[in-house]
Amino acid sequence: MLRKWLWLIFSGSLALNLFAKEVPRPKEGMSAEEMMDLWYQIQFTRFAQDYTSNNKVILIDRGKNRREREGYRARIILQRGGIDYKDYVAFVSPAAVKGISILTWTYLNPEKEREQWLYLPSLKKVRRTSPANDDDSFMGSVFTVEEITSWRPSYETYNLLGVRKFPGYKSEYDQKTYYAGEECYLVEAFPRRKTVRSKRTFWLRKSDGCCLFQEVFDKSGKLYKTLFRSYELVGPSKYPTQIIIEGKDLRTNDISIVVNEKIKFDQGLKEDLFTVENLQKMKW
Repeated sequence: MLRKWLWLIFSGSLALNLFAKEVPRPKEGMSAEEMMDLWYQIQFTRFAQDYTSNNKVILIDRGKNRREREGYRARIILQRGGIDYKDYVAFVSPAAVKGISILTWTYLNPEKEREQWLYLPSLKKVRRTSPANDDDSFMGSVFTVEEITSWRPSYETYNLLGVRKFPGYKSEYDQKTYYAGEECYLVEAFPRRKTVRSKRTFWLRKSDGCCLFQEVFDKSGKLYKTLFRSYELVGPSKYPTQIIIEGKDLRTNDISIVVNEKIKFDQGLKEDLFTVENLQKMKW
């Protein structure tokens, strides 16, 4: 009997370990391209089996007026059958935006464009979006569709500027100053595709590859937007996970904040959740 119980414990531990993947980390001598691929792994949790979170969304305009929304995000990482991952973001409140959803399928082949669908429950319509919409505002926020749902390293070319100490960032959300003095790889990124920007920079933390900060420049080379991210290690596998995502439009002084809460990994989500038909059936 004791032998049977030991076998069951061992089998359960083995099953959990099979789902856990090693989180990649920066190594000395990595190229800028390799560093950006590592950040892609972290941003879209490609080391996990799946991911869900509840999202608090805060939109602040130049007059400091605030609008708040609640959302839900889910992702399944497949890496088979040509599919990299499937992901959806849905608003659950207030009533004016409840049920509005974006579903994204991303492919392993970097030359194959992502597929994306926007569901508008008030019209009971689904609209397929194209990569030409990637610079559009994501649900009325400072963020673009690409920044939240569909960025890929192959969209840009890169130049490593060296290692810099991050000056720190004071969050509008909680007024804390984050990551001052932490060493980062500073990478310049130049677009391969038609876009509104001339370049952007990525501050990738040297210890783990997490992107702490981005600066976005317009066609004239003027800085017009910043993005900040904070992180925590989440779950039994201690996955590096985005907690606060904060964007500032320096032209309008608009601020958008996403706070990820109730984050869960490796729950065994089913692929059939990630279809247009399922989004239309969901009751938020």
